[in-house]
Amino acid sequence: MKTPWWATPRGAATIVAAAAVLAFARSLGNGFTYDEGLVIVGAQRFLQSGAFGALFSKSYFGHSLEGTWRPVCTFTYMLDAAVSMHPAVFKADSLLWHVVAAWLLMALARRLLPPQRRRGALLAGLFFVVHPLTTETVDNASFREDSLVTVFTLATLILSLDGRRALALLCFALGLLSKESAVVAPALLGISRLAGFEGQRRRPGAAAVPAGGRARLVWTVRELVPFGLVTVAYLGLRFGPMATPVAYARYPGGTFAATLLGLPAIWAHDLRLLVWPWPLCAEYTGYFRFGRQPWGPVALAAAAVLAYVGLIAVAAWRGARVVAFGLGWFLLALLPVSNLLPIPIPAAERFLYLPLAGVALALAGAFGWLAEKRPRQAVPVGAALAGLLVVFVGLTNRRHADWRDDQTLWLATVATNPRSCGAQSAVGGNLLSQGMATGDAKTLRQSIRRQELALALCPDESEPFRAAFTWTRLGAAHALLDDRREARAALEHAIALYPRLSLPVAWLGYVAYREGDLETAAVLLKRAIIDMGPPDATVADVARLYVDKL
Repeated sequence: MKTPWWATPRGAATIVAAAAVLAFARSLGNGFTYDEGLVIVGAQRFLQSGAFGALFSKSYFGHSLEGTWRPVCTFTYMLDAAVSMHPAVFKADSLLWHVVAAWLLMALARRLLPPQRRRGALLAGLFFVVHPLTTETVDNASFREDSLVTVFTLATLILSLDGRRALALLCFALGLLSKESAVVAPALLGISRLAGFEGQRRRPGAAAVPAGGRARLVWTVRELVPFGLVTVAYLGLRFGPMATPVAYARYPGGTFAATLLGLPAIWAHDLRLLVWPWPLCAEYTGYFRFGRQPWGPVALAAAAVLAYVGLIAVAAWRGARVVAFGLGWFLLALLPVSNLLPIPIPAAERFLYLPLAGVALALAGAFGWLAEKRPRQAVPVGAALAGLLVVFVGLTNRRHADWRDDQTLWLATVATNPRSCGAQSAVGGNLLSQGMATGDAKTLRQSIRRQELALALCPDESEPFRAAFTWTRLGAAHALLDDRREARAALEHAIALYPRLSLPVAWLGYVAYREGDLETAAVLLKRAIIDMGPPDATVADVARLYVDKL
């Protein structure tokens, strides 16, 4: 029987691309938000410089303003900047990577699913490409590393299954240089080998995988050895010459044991978002409890996670290998971003981008089984899934409105998570900008209250960079109100927390100017815009307050 157009690789790719445009076209009109102001706008001169050699030198951190080494992601920013610094260019490129990830996901599904069920690859692609959880990664180019690592992980698996080992190793290396989460690729490959997924387009002359037993295990271990060597080489670079110059993060619970108590709630929340991804939140700091807490909620969350693990076991026992593999993929891909090793934030929707690919595979496998074994039941289930996809398109478009600009995003975040110190500080930062423009004392005092609330929610040691920014905003508001003693204390504290930050130095120069010490003001301004430069737009705005008066 002839394959219908929509089930062919070309037809499915066209449909998924059209669905992506329908779901994400609205995001192209949004401005720069969240970290885009730092790593794109703030690093504009570097991104447009063509200094590609800096991607592999220690100067990477100072030029790119990145906190960790992800040169492939930064390289894509440089390509975008060569076209234009308009936000639409960066967002269109992120959308393109999103579509490529969906295409590769469908290609992988066709290699894993039995021939009679490969039409389900379209469902995997559609579920993935329109899911609202992907909006954070696509709407904000500063989170592109999550789509890049997903693209290269999927490519690694496809090329390995096809017997193209050299290209698979290259894609794995590019994945590691995009984001550390790529370390799960060899594990996924090993599981797929042991499960018996052989691929459908093996390169002529490629060694065949043994049929089973000990021979298959030995063959798989040998295949994974080169991936281990690439990983060791990457780790040697990452934690050697390209180590982050300052402390990267601490455990959100303060200790590893306290953090473990919060993980069941985070994982249960992530599982809930798979089914009903609303409301969404750009900042989850303060959203989850860590350390000592009532055991009831911890047990309930752990039960939800165990039920999910039980679903994987049932799928494996019933022989639904693709379903079990996809569901297990979700949990495996969550581990690198679960603060087992500390990262700056406890959870984020962008962390679910790579895990979501596994769930999409599992969904395609489950529906394919249903369509083959129980076709009558598949009809209403298919209609329900179609309705869910339509709802997802609507929710995705609704979420784009929150990412329109920083003020809208942070107000929406505070409404969902009022305990987010980052969001509270950012709202206060918007008030500070308004106060700088208008000189309104009431607005500046509102900014101060927001910064004080943010500092009460998150202690300095929880994340020094974030705290330094909050203290800087607090000091700036006091400086504009001519509260010089409070301003100086806050700004000096910010500099002590994060000496590489030039903004508090520029504001401290403004305080010296208001005190009449023009010589000190000039020294501090030179330090901010030349010694620590080049200045970003925010530092330049501060400099304009007093540079022509020195």
